[in-house]
Amino acid sequence: MLDQLRQGAQGWISKLLMGLLVLSFAIWGIGGFNGYHADQLARVGNTTVSMQEFGRLYEQAQRNAQRSGKQASPDQVLSAVMMNAAIDDAAGDYGLGVSDDRVAGEIAKNPAFLNTEGKFDRDRFSALLENARISHNDFVRDLKRDLVRAQIQDTVGAGLSVPQPLVAAFYRLQNEERTVSFVIVDDKAIKPVGAPGDSELQTYFDDNKQTFRAPEYRKLALLTLDPAKIADPGAIKDADVAAEYERRKATYTQPERRRIEQIRYDSAADAEAAFKRMQAGEAFDVVATATMKEVTDLGVKTKAEVLDPAVAEAAFKAEANKPVLVTEGALQPSVALVTSIEPETVTSLAEATPEIRKDLAVQAASDKAPDLYDKIEDERAGGATLEEAAAKLKLPYRVIDAISADLKAPDGKLVEGIDNGAAVMKEAFESDVGVENSAVRGSGESWTFFEVFGITPARDRTLDEVRKDVVAAWTAAETQKRIGELADALFTKLKGGATLASIATEINKQVQTLEGVKRNASMPPLTENAVNQAFAGPEGHVANAEGDGNAHILLKVDKVTAPAFFADAADSKAIQEQVSQALRNDLLTTYNRQLLASRSTTINDAAYRQITGQSQTQ
Repeated sequence: MLDQLRQGAQGWISKLLMGLLVLSFAIWGIGGFNGYHADQLARVGNTTVSMQEFGRLYEQAQRNAQRSGKQASPDQVLSAVMMNAAIDDAAGDYGLGVSDDRVAGEIAKNPAFLNTEGKFDRDRFSALLENARISHNDFVRDLKRDLVRAQIQDTVGAGLSVPQPLVAAFYRLQNEERTVSFVIVDDKAIKPVGAPGDSELQTYFDDNKQTFRAPEYRKLALLTLDPAKIADPGAIKDADVAAEYERRKATYTQPERRRIEQIRYDSAADAEAAFKRMQAGEAFDVVATATMKEVTDLGVKTKAEVLDPAVAEAAFKAEANKPVLVTEGALQPSVALVTSIEPETVTSLAEATPEIRKDLAVQAASDKAPDLYDKIEDERAGGATLEEAAAKLKLPYRVIDAISADLKAPDGKLVEGIDNGAAVMKEAFESDVGVENSAVRGSGESWTFFEVFGITPARDRTLDEVRKDVVAAWTAAETQKRIGELADALFTKLKGGATLASIATEINKQVQTLEGVKRNASMPPLTENAVNQAFAGPEGHVANAEGDGNAHILLKVDKVTAPAFFADAADSKAIQEQVSQALRNDLLTTYNRQLLASRSTTINDAAYRQITGQSQTQ
């Protein structure tokens, strides 16, 4: 289960918190909280969870959830914390630990903390922790715990062997092929629907009035604090651009690349003999054929990308189309041939300047963002409106006269340009006119401040207001209905023994046939549903499947081909790994449940309610 947590997580915080959520409190045997220090929230075995730790992790979960427009459940966070405490308690029983050097190494290779040259950047590390409101000590402690937990988790199911018959069964299921004949029943197979009568249209409108209802709209004022929008590239000095260019120069340099072909031999003597034949005038590929060897195209690569260092060294010294012998230090004796050369290219300072200037400007604006945020709050605290604060601080400000909760204007068009718009709308539609609202976090260092100026309640529209939309909706519904009725009638005939050819003739259509149809594959014009239906029965199976749009697909399985199983095939190995991972996950889930269930577990109910503002469900 913790493996699933790692796969789904976006970062170390999410990895810590957002997994293991299916565990119910029922398996814990949670009782009252007795005999613990006042700052302790819970205990699992001999391991305690402090109120400070849970509060910090709950706050982080709330921030992560806010960025994704979701809500963080305190029960989910508590569930993850309690499970991790059980693992920590087991680790203590086993005497497990990690060295400070190991922790430092993990931090140093974390991609989030590397600079553009791929090296650990201490300033970036500190800035990211500060931005996430995580102290250095908390980060190191949690990382150390996670590494210790991994020692337990990685051993569960290690060396698990998947039975070959099981792999073979999955392989045949996945790679079975079918030949399918089919007829598409669409709007061309029915008579035109025509225009609805007034009473017919009115009835449809009355039955579907909710569909055409006008949603609630709100008039909003938005002040945006976005480093990308307030960045001033013109303020960046040429000297700073030049210095940054030198720092990034490696990223603006494309090393020389060469296309290399290679003939590998079993011994140096064989390679030397072949090389002498080429020197005597025989063509590279002719010698390969004569010596019963294949020419391997290594592709277009830089020197660093060539796997064999000896081949790389020789090939990047060779002239184009002139064979070179590679035996000394080679992984395998060979003769190499360079067939094309792409010289090294370097993006000049002038060419790179616009990009660098913009990047530096955004970085400078990001550095100023926290200070600007505080200034906005100071202005609001002093009684200023968002418009006044925006004017004073020279920040983007806009008023949207009417916007719905799904970010649409009254004309149905999407309102663009609102960073993390779903989260902003959620907060805005829970607020009211005249209420001072908290800013909504966007991407990076961006924030959106908002005020609600007005509310237009949701209402039922009249038929005259939406007649065009109602006619279109009725036409689509009626068309779908008639196509469905026709397809059902024709399918009854197909099941009764009629051929697809006779059915196709009846509706002036053609029978189409696809060979090599695979399970869960995309095989236009067969839809996903049609492919699934084609695998729902044996040879001769018929089905009425959903087609694109309003269409139906009447199909028949003409032939079923079961593939031969090859244990060394890439598909077989992939299936074996997937099944193995699934079994390991099941074992880990069972093991984690047992860890928790086998330990005494208590929670400080009062502390939990204090931190989360809700009552715990037991």
